[in-house]
Amino acid sequence: MDRRRSESPSSTALREPIRSPWLWVSLVLVVLAGVPFYLPTGTVEPLIGGVPYWLVVSLGATLAFSAITCWACLRAWNLAEPEEEAAAGGSDS
Repeated sequence: MDRRRSESPSSTALREPIRSPWLWVSLVLVVLAGVPFYLPTGTVEPLIGGVPYWLVVSLGATLAFSAITCWACLRAWNLAEPEEEAAAGGSDS
């Protein structure tokens, strides 16, 4: 149950998504979308579910930021050396 990846050779390659420019670009875009600096001052209307629409936009951007960060940490990051993986696999039995 500790395994998230298959045992294929490509899945054991070292990967650091923090070095990927698309990750930085997507995170910056989401942060900029979530900060309502581009809206007119004092904008409250229209209301969506009783809250200003900029709050809905901000919450959506926060969820998107969290989703991108979680994906990068859980699925795209592999820093374990092959020797460490072999040692961890041998100690499970």
